[in-house]
Amino acid sequence: MIFYSAYNSNSFFAFIFVEVLLLHPMKRICHFFLLAVFVTFSYYVAAQNTNATLYGVVTDQNGKAIDMVNVSMKNYPFGTSTNIDGEYLLRIPSGRDITVVYSSIGFEMLEKPMNVESEATIELNVQLVPKSEEIDEVIISQHRQTSGNIVRINPRTTSVVPDVGMGSVEGIIKTLPGVNASNELSSQYSVRGGSFDENLVYVNDIEVYRPYLIRSGQQEGLSFVNSDMVSSIEFSAGGFEAKYGDKMSSVLDIKYNRPSGFSASADISMLGAKAHIENISKNKRFTYNVGARYKTFSYLLGTLEEKGDYDPTFVDLQSYLTYSLSPKLDIGFLGTVSYNNYLYLPTERNSKSGIFNDQQSLKVYYEGQEIDRYQTYTGALFFDYKPSKFSQLRFTASAYTTDEAETYDIIGYYLFNEVGNEGTEEQTDSVMNLGIGAYHEHGRNYLRATVAGIEHRGNVKAGNHFLQWGINFKYELVHDRMKEWEFRDSAGYSLPYSDTEATLYYLAKTNYEHQQQRYTAFLQDTWSVPTGIGFLIFNAGVRSHYWTYTNHLTVSPRVSASLRTGMKNDIIIRTSFGWYHQPPFYREIKDLYGNINPDIQTPRSVHIVAGADYSFKSWGRPFRLTADAYYKFLKDLIPYQYENVRIRYLSNEISDGYAYGIDLKLNGEFVSGTQSWMSVSLMDTKEDIAGDDYGYIPRPSDQRFKFSMFFQDYLPGLPAYQMHLTGHFITGMPFGMPRTPRYTHIGRIESYKRVDIGFMRSLVSNGKNLTNWAFLDKFKECSVSIEVFNILDTQNVSSYTFIADYENNYHAVPNRLTGRLFNLKISAGF
Repeated sequence: MIFYSAYNSNSFFAFIFVEVLLLHPMKRICHFFLLAVFVTFSYYVAAQNTNATLYGVVTDQNGKAIDMVNVSMKNYPFGTSTNIDGEYLLRIPSGRDITVVYSSIGFEMLEKPMNVESEATIELNVQLVPKSEEIDEVIISQHRQTSGNIVRINPRTTSVVPDVGMGSVEGIIKTLPGVNASNELSSQYSVRGGSFDENLVYVNDIEVYRPYLIRSGQQEGLSFVNSDMVSSIEFSAGGFEAKYGDKMSSVLDIKYNRPSGFSASADISMLGAKAHIENISKNKRFTYNVGARYKTFSYLLGTLEEKGDYDPTFVDLQSYLTYSLSPKLDIGFLGTVSYNNYLYLPTERNSKSGIFNDQQSLKVYYEGQEIDRYQTYTGALFFDYKPSKFSQLRFTASAYTTDEAETYDIIGYYLFNEVGNEGTEEQTDSVMNLGIGAYHEHGRNYLRATVAGIEHRGNVKAGNHFLQWGINFKYELVHDRMKEWEFRDSAGYSLPYSDTEATLYYLAKTNYEHQQQRYTAFLQDTWSVPTGIGFLIFNAGVRSHYWTYTNHLTVSPRVSASLRTGMKNDIIIRTSFGWYHQPPFYREIKDLYGNINPDIQTPRSVHIVAGADYSFKSWGRPFRLTADAYYKFLKDLIPYQYENVRIRYLSNEISDGYAYGIDLKLNGEFVSGTQSWMSVSLMDTKEDIAGDDYGYIPRPSDQRFKFSMFFQDYLPGLPAYQMHLTGHFITGMPFGMPRTPRYTHIGRIESYKRVDIGFMRSLVSNGKNLTNWAFLDKFKECSVSIEVFNILDTQNVSSYTFIADYENNYHAVPNRLTGRLFNLKISAGF
């Protein structure tokens, strides 16, 4: 049905309304009227619409095809991009003057004016000229394109994706195959069976760290990456190169923009505000790219079942500065400051659980409050020296500091009842009291950590080879003072029961200082070999890591190859194989009760990945189908449990495991001029914990099936009216009672189902005022959006609260995520 809607007058809006009606027929009868009005209007406008077709190839001055060139129309908010053969196809308006714009990192922008007849087919092949000051970036970019396991994402997509993270990069990453995320309040995700801690994030080659003490998505706030400042996004779900660090699952490689002219933007919405400005000096030597963001979850958290006064405030400031000392020597600085404050005064909670004929209700009255503070600082100073246009040397000094405090005293008095069952859809009457009691949660947790390092990286292009290397030293200092406990009373008896004293249900304490050093190095080469049907591209490298805490030296060889054919329908066949070690950080050496393990092991995995990309045309528009199959051998794992978004490690245990699966993605212009995609993933991951005699059990990240999509659409003939949609269906992960043996975690969280949609009206596009309001003439871009988060109002589950009844049996009561919410957003660009 998606294909039919996209092909017939682009009426994908109608598809969304139909889907809503099918999923919820009893609650949305009134949408029939809206659907009829919209379809009538859509087809009336479509009848007035006439277009032409523009296609061609984009190459450099040597005739080599350029991948991922943005091809768009000036003063129109949509476009396309070239494939790996430099080919593009774009539907354009006929009978009017338009300008087609070609742009890509490292190349001068090219504009081509034209006026074409209705339903004409025009071939336009163009050459782009490299920017003289970015020759090295062109070389690097060309070799990135050959890495078969790297996905490149258009940064402009982040500005339109409907996301409670205010257009975060992670909002787009979560729609990719192999990436699972079942909490819209958090930017964390798991990839191909790995944990949240197994993902690398780089910004301009600086590794990004997350706050340590965060327990829930409500506390997390802003993602580190400021999407307004980004020039390129690259992501790998496994089998990545040796230049990327020591994690076992994925890598997200972000580059902040080095501006070539003035640009600024500002957004304001009911969830917060953000702004950025970038420019270059008159002498072209100094550039700056600065962004600030403010976010509050108060409005969003009002949809939770747990009621109270939420006062979360998240603010950050980031800057990327460069100065050219000479044609061969640049100096740069990347700095971030982030202040996250979370104040919560709960009042009450009303929850229901169970199935239709066996329902329970939980009523909780609260006293107390929670006050959390997370302050993080990152700074990196780097020097870039370019001995020639084919080589580059970089020297970097960086430091990351976090100061975190988590303090809470919350008392809850609960009533746990059986709800009446008269055969109605919703039960409201309590017919039996199953449990009554209270609990007191107390925490005084303080952590300060500093990671400082120096690094050298370099690359050189020699003939057919592109050689890269690096060496890094890091110093870690962590001060951890943790004391948290929980007291539980059920029917007047403390849990666990004792007839002589009141006992604590849970107690964890730590007072520890951690000082260690890490040494890492890598070397890799990329080269190509012509064949009779195309050419082979190889990447081979090795990475080493030494950590003073374990005194273990790890060596990780990695190799990948891709065969790129020269057939009409371009096909790329990819394979990769390698070792991936993940020496623990401080979090992994601490167990559930705050004890430190001095004999921790280094987890490792072996990745085997095979895949293919198939590029084709349908309905005269470009598409690409990507398929990957993988198997991961996992050894010396540190088992863990999820507590909402916090990972609690069982550092005194060890396990072996595996993960395997298939990832599929279909990407293309379902609607002419817009990029959309859908992804499907099947995965199985298990582990065998040594000594428990239970064999292989599902890992906490074992989410078997995932379907995600990102769609864009616009009204035919009125491209200023646009729609953007994301949808997810992800089967649930295993769960069990906290701090119980892992083999007892046999339950499954409910499947995660969510659809977010945004409707945007572009007021100014590429400097053209699309309205009659003269005051908008000063803007380069301006739009108004209405977003509907969780449009189906699905009651997704993040975790469970366990309540004891009179017979000391525990019942799992779901902690539900946010409900439906409307958001108004105004965006402007200068």
